[in-house]
Amino acid sequence: MKPCERRSADPPAPPKAGRAPSPARWHPTRSGRYRRAVFDETVIVEAARRLSDAAPGAEVILFGSHARGDAGPGSDLDFLIVEASVDDAAHEAVRLRRTLRGLGVFADVLVISEDEARAWRDVRGSVIQAALAEGRPLAA
Repeated sequence: MKPCERRSADPPAPPKAGRAPSPARWHPTRSGRYRRAVFDETVIVEAARRLSDAAPGAEVILFGSHARGDAGPGSDLDFLIVEASVDDAAHEAVRLRRTLRGLGVFADVLVISEDEARAWRDVRGSVIQAALAEGRPLAA
């Protein structure tokens, strides 16, 4: 067997009994690892609270499959954060994403300014337009 063909003997087991209840169901992936599929509303609300606390005055919008209600195995959380002004959107997105540590969520955090939100609101096919149109505001 070539090194690139090595596989682990057994896939990891889902969380053991007796632990705190999981906010989401666990599903095996093709690699044999287990991954949470649909996140519970309490986890989503907690994530939004943490993002809102880390970016006071910003609008926190949940968009994507969880906002539409069609999340399935492998779905992540998608948050759009609209701040009054943003100097470095990438740096701010990383900073905000770090506030979600410990929740066990897979999440994408997009950060834009209010001016960018106005400019992209009506641009069909853009992520910003889709997030603002289908998104669910969680905090402002």
